[in-house]
Parts: sequence; C-alpha cells; structure tokens
Amino acid sequence: MDLLYNPGDPGYPAEYLLSRIKGRRSALIKNWKPLVYDQDLFLSAAPLQRGGFRTSTAPERMWADLMREYRWVYRQMNQQLRAVFHPYFLYAELRTICICLRHLRDKKEGSIDEVLNKSLLSDEMKGILVRSADLAEAIAGVERLFAPLSKRFTGFAAIAEKDGLRGVEQFLTEQYLAVIAGSKLHPLMQTFFSRLIDARNIMSLYKYLRLDNEQHPPILPGGSIAAETLHELAAKDDIVSVGPVIRALTGIKVERPEPTMVELALYKGMTRWLRKEGQEPFGVGPILDYLWRCSIEAMNLSVLYQGKGLERDIVAAELVM
Repeated sequence: MDLLYNPGDPGYPAEYLLSRIKGRRSALIKNWKPLVYDQDLFLSAAPLQRGGFRTSTAPERMWADLMREYRWVYRQMNQQLRAVFHPYFLYAELRTICICLRHLRDKKEGSIDEVLNKSLLSDEMKGILVRSADLAEAIAGVERLFAPLSKRFTGFAAIAEKDGLRGVEQFLTEQYLAVIAGSKLHPLMQTFFSRLIDARNIMSLYKYLRLDNEQHPPILPGGSIAAETLHELAAKDDIVSVGPVIRALTGIKVERPEPTMVELALYKGMTRWLRKEGQEPFGVGPILDYLWRCSIEAMNLSVLYQGKGLERDIVAAELVM
C-alpha cells in the first residue's frame, strides 16, 4: 500500500525539473544576517521574495509552504525520480502525521484539514487523520497503514499508553528510519538516510550522557558509526568524547557540548555534504540539495519568528548558515 498519493501523470523529463530547480534555488535566502538584525525586514520582505516558496512568516504556514513546495517538486518528477525520492517525501510527511495527531488530541477543529491541504499523503491516510473520532482511533489507523511496510510498525497502542503521543511520534520516526536503512535505495539516498541515523544516534547518546540516564540509549541500525563505538562512548560516560565523533562525521568542531551546538553541527554537516552533491549538473544530487535547503530555510525562519524577543546574537547562533 502506497502511503503517498499518485499524481496519475508521467511528470516531466529530469532535465526539465533540474532546470526549474536551478531557478528556484537561486531565490532561496543566502544572507541571513539582515533578517536577523532587522525585524521589519524579516516580517515583510523575507517571505515575499519573488520566486521563493515562502508566503508567510507564521510558523505553521512556513511548514505548510514547505510541504507545498515539496508537492510541486514531486508532481514535476517523472516516475523514476518519484521512486527514488519516495522515501524522502514519506519521511518528511511523518511530521505532517504527527502534527495532525496533536491537533486531534487538542481538538483543534479545522486545523487538520488545513495541514493536509498541500500534503503528499495518500487519500486513505488523510481520511484516517480527518475522520477518526479520537486520538486512539487515529493511532490505530496509522499503524494499520504502516504495518504492511514492516512488522516493526506494531504496538502503537502500548507505546501511546506508556509514553503518550510524544512516544508514538518518536517510535514512528525511529522505526521508519530503521526500515528504510534496510531497504534498497539509490546510493545517494542511502547515504542521506545513513547520515540522518548517525545524527539521531549521536543526539540520543549526547542526551543520555548529559542527563546521566541509567538506561543506555537505543541505537538505530543503518548509520555509518558502528553501534559498538556508540556503546563504548556511552560506557565511558564522558560527554566531551562525543565531540571528535561529531567532527569526524560533519567536519565541524563543537566548541561547547551544548544541545543546540551539537544539533547545529549535525545540520551544518548535512548541509555541507549536500551542497557538494548538489554541484553535480545532473542526477539526483541537485534535487536532494534543493529539498534539504528548503527545509533548512523553513527551520531558520521558524527560529527567527520564535526568537523575536531574544538578543540578536543568540538568535543568529541558532541558525544553520
């Protein structure tokens, strides 16, 4: 069962899409400093740049704009490219599912329809999120649709009872990454998800060391960093020892072992790697680079919005630039 919708058309040649993306990529924000230090510029000019995908500075609308752009790219793709990027788009839509489940929990009427308006999720998945009478029914429906992918997608109800909706969201994301890691993917997509898993494992290890938890952090399979290495770092109980691992993966030195700096280093490392891959004139590299840059732009804009009342230097330090 396909969890993404089928446009029902063959799309366009890859060369056409690459040409369009080249033009759209030029409209992405390159210099963030003026937006950081000029609130009026951020609230007015930033989302209205001609050719960009942004239409709003409101956080929820920023992510809706991102999903709309993803939908546009997906519809332009030919069938071969859609197959290559299917894992990426479904991974992005996990966030959509989680947002809808939160709205259902909080009983925000009409919000789910708005979130799903530009989503790439299939009609059946949208129907579950829209028509479920309560959160428990929706979670059961999500499990039913994901279960054919792997037996890993079982036990959602028990997770919800034990750890609440946050536990369900974490479980869904982790199981999806584990399943994808064991799938046959395009080489570039395989490396992308491997790096995602590395980042998630490092953050999990870092939180374990920082909070001095008794239970060792779960290690997702499929990353480039061996599970044995991560378990050894956990046993050493030395948070500083995580720094060299991050630098080896990203090429970025973490000055201080703080959560924000660790997460930013991982984002920046992925961005640098994809920027290099995106320099190839053909193939999937430029497309994946563009999709990632759009997500980073949406994230940065959200940080600017949430940090309106903070010192500008503090906000600037939290942007991926």
